[in-house]
Amino acid sequence: MRNAPIGVLDSGMGGLGVLHALRRAMPHERFLYFGDNANAPYGPRPPEEIQALTLRTAHMLMERGVKALVIACNTANSAAGELLKERLPIPVVGVEPDLEDAHACAGGKRVVVFATQATLALPLYQGLRKRLCPDAISIPAPELVMMVERGVLSGAEPEVFFREKLRPWPLEEIGAFVMGCTHFIFLHGALSAVAPGVPIFDGVTPVIASLREALAQADALAASGEGSAELLTSSDDPEVYARMRVLLAAEP
Repeated sequence: MRNAPIGVLDSGMGGLGVLHALRRAMPHERFLYFGDNANAPYGPRPPEEIQALTLRTAHMLMERGVKALVIACNTANSAAGELLKERLPIPVVGVEPDLEDAHACAGGKRVVVFATQATLALPLYQGLRKRLCPDAISIPAPELVMMVERGVLSGAEPEVFFREKLRPWPLEEIGAFVMGCTHFIFLHGALSAVAPGVPIFDGVTPVIASLREALAQADALAASGEGSAELLTSSDDPEVYARMRVLLAAEP
């Protein structure tokens, strides 16, 4: 069990930022990553379709013998996270918008959340917002997903997007940003260039803590050995796999 891989799933390439952080925090673990690039993005899809796609990927990873599953996609976790926790016999950990830490850090200022349409509309985010940060500004950002899928991680395109979306609010009134989509982890630099000094929360730190705790309770933590990461994709485009390897090597 300790030597079995940990499954990491995402709608495409965004979860590679989560995988990067997981490998850094848990260097002895083997990871098996699946990006459903052929069906990306998930954000515009109806919840039932997102759920079906996520369940299909989870079962495929189960067949590969994973000992735990990380849903490295806010949209997939919002639509199918609770269902997978009920159905799968292994620990399931999902990333979600980190409104709690952002609200605590903002010091009474505005919290701005960038996410997909589905994440912002589904009950998980709505419940978090109502309970933790009812005044949060929710901004749909499907364009950012496709920027990352195309490998555009910096420069004029993402900076112009952030600048235009933030135009209604003076930057001095913003106390924290929440990246409610794991694709956006790769755009921290672009957002910081537009709003320097404003803290950014992406939900990865809580995922690492939850995964480590779940594996420790199951006595399934890898204590030694060299870790690894195997990348899989539903796309038959060789350029997709090449970009995946580049993103995994990048420092989010």
